[in-house]
Amino acid sequence: MATPGIDLAVIGPGDLATSINKRGLPDDPEVQALMKRAEEGILKSGVPIGGVARSAEQANSMIDRGYVALALGFDWSLFQRGIAASFEGIKR
Repeated sequence: MATPGIDLAVIGPGDLATSINKRGLPDDPEVQALMKRAEEGILKSGVPIGGVARSAEQANSMIDRGYVALALGFDWSLFQRGIAASFEGIKR
């Protein structure tokens, strides 16, 4: 984080999980521990931090910890949530 010119450090839980052979498991304890370690280092450095929040509750928690940039999903996850919401209340 000491490299001049870094404007924002973003922790990508999916990418991190994949990098340690835990693809699709961003809530795995090992992934979470690595994210916490990265978060602490970034926050200590003074470089603004960003990340991915999958819910409003998670976003608010991240904001409380000092995050200044949040993605609330990506194309596929937003599409998936929209489809799931459209089926709410339909008798099957």
